[in-house]
Amino acid sequence: MPHSPTPAGHRPGPGSRAPNALAPLSVTQEQLWLLDRLDPGNAAYNSTMLWQLDGPLDVDALRRALAAVVHRQQMLRACVVVADGVPHQRLVGEVEVPLTITDLTGLPDADRRAAADRTVAEAAHRPFDLGRPPLFRVELVRTGTERHVMALVIHHIVSDGWSVQVLLQEVADLYAGELTGVEVPLPELVAQFTDYAREQRERLAGPRGKALLDYWTRQLAGAPAALDLPTDRPRSEGADFSGDRYVFQVPDELRTSLSRLARSSRASMFMVTLAGFTALLSRLTGQQDLLVGTPVGNRDRPQWGPLVGYFADTLVMRGDVGGDPTFRELLSRTRTTALQGFVHRDLPFRSLVEAVRPERVVNRNPLFQVMFILQNIPPRRRRAELPGVVMTRLDDVRTTSIFDLRFDLFEFADEMRGQLEYSTRLFDHSTIERTAQQYLALLTDACADPDRPVSALDLGSAGPAGSAAGFNDDLGGF
Repeated sequence: MPHSPTPAGHRPGPGSRAPNALAPLSVTQEQLWLLDRLDPGNAAYNSTMLWQLDGPLDVDALRRALAAVVHRQQMLRACVVVADGVPHQRLVGEVEVPLTITDLTGLPDADRRAAADRTVAEAAHRPFDLGRPPLFRVELVRTGTERHVMALVIHHIVSDGWSVQVLLQEVADLYAGELTGVEVPLPELVAQFTDYAREQRERLAGPRGKALLDYWTRQLAGAPAALDLPTDRPRSEGADFSGDRYVFQVPDELRTSLSRLARSSRASMFMVTLAGFTALLSRLTGQQDLLVGTPVGNRDRPQWGPLVGYFADTLVMRGDVGGDPTFRELLSRTRTTALQGFVHRDLPFRSLVEAVRPERVVNRNPLFQVMFILQNIPPRRRRAELPGVVMTRLDDVRTTSIFDLRFDLFEFADEMRGQLEYSTRLFDHSTIERTAQQYLALLTDACADPDRPVSALDLGSAGPAGSAAGFNDDLGGF
């Protein structure tokens, strides 16, 4: 059914009245475009979130709410085209809302779950053509009279974890307005992502760009070419993104001890847990100088907050375990590295790679192969909810891993959880489970005696990490 270009509750933002306009890509977007050109049809940069919806869902109202958000947010109707040999964003005036409905209620109960899993997996792993908007899709799978599974699949070139929360909340607010017929005032957009991309390129072309390059080339001078983690299988010659994940719980007493150590050391929880991860990597690899990636949100101005776009980028943290320091000393080194890194966070990772020019190997990520992320989940952060519908977050479809290992910690108001996303071409599940146990054991020992040398920290005193059933929370993510 055709929809109005300006549904209820929508106020056009900057750029929404410029159909087919061309705008520069951000540096990070351009990198993703280049990766796509090198390996067309690769779905490694698809991000997929799943929810179970229980209740009387009004699909037409959901479609109109999605249409309004697509019209409001430039990146949801953007694609990439090449003009004069240079890639640009093409901002399309209107696009068809990519909402597909698959009805499985005619199948026997025993077959529905498997059919739903297949449908969602197909939607998650179907690649996007970056030249054809929109670069997201919504798959609704009807499994009961008032039960659906909803999959949101979106390419990273137009979105990050924060963007997903913006998208969900705006859809939920406008869906409520569609049901009641009452206009829902969304915050006015005073900028769009293309403004950020232009400002980024202007900044990098000026004195700030030179200062950033000078800092990072000094910081990474002489850094090791790779982190040699012990793997269960040899590294394949070509690029491979097959992956899986392991989820575990951080004991409450350990979380309390980590907080206490952070306060006494004038450090953050991120610094303490990163120091522990650095210590573990050093013990596993035997390397004293190592590089770890960590994401930054880059939404440091108010106008970027309510936008959908790929703002996130990556910092490289250089860990120094030389001289077998105590854990307290390693934490001090990590604190200094982190503080300086965040001060100089606005150099895009791609620009850093071009400046440092590390040895490029097709089967390894440049500069670092392991990511570490700590996400603090605010206790009262709004969660997207559709009126009359209970939304339950389901485990995401994860069969890819861009890095050898990605280590996430999620700190909630009353608990902390961990997740390891890993390359299945390199590691067995049992190895990753043991790695999580070793990390918890090392942190437990470090908190008990932070003046113990890193080489003496216990890797085997913790009990099983315990795989959790999954995350049922709307996490921000990067």
